[in-house]
Amino acid sequence: MGGQSIYQNELDNLEQSKEFLKRNDYSQMELQLEFKKLVENYEELVDQVKIITKISDRLQKKLNKTNDALESSNNQLAELNNQLNETIDQLTEAKIGRRASTIVLFIAIGLFVISEVLLEPIIDDMFKDNAFVGLALKLVVAILIKPGEDFANKYMLKQARKKQMEEQKEKRADKKVNKKVKKKRKIL
Repeated sequence: MGGQSIYQNELDNLEQSKEFLKRNDYSQMELQLEFKKLVENYEELVDQVKIITKISDRLQKKLNKTNDALESSNNQLAELNNQLNETIDQLTEAKIGRRASTIVLFIAIGLFVISEVLLEPIIDDMFKDNAFVGLALKLVVAILIKPGEDFANKYMLKQARKKQMEEQKEKRADKKVNKKVKKKRKIL
């Protein structure tokens, strides 16, 4: 076929019919033959259109099924992605909670050592008659451990989420750049 149109046969038939109409003198027989040829060509075109329509309908059904399957897969992937993000968040919170507990434990040990070494002798000298003051000071330190741990935990979570958001922004920016590069490659 080369450079010919897939409709070359139909175009040739159309051109022949136009040439026939340009003539002024034709017999009844020529008109009947030309009309018969047009009817046959038209019938052939209608049959071709029916076949093309059936093929198109089948392809559309396949395309619809494929799109439905893709949509279902995308929904499943989105759900799995949400579950993964929730799990990552829980792991991050657990990891940060352990870090916060460790930090607060070291601070509590430090405060305990400071109170035993530095404050206890001063308190004992000032309140010789009342041993409960030193005990109350240690109780205050012990009571402050949990709020200190909560504060450290919240602060560290906030920092981790901030870092996570920045990483997500970078990933989105990288994806946009990659899409642009792919589009340029397709164009070239």
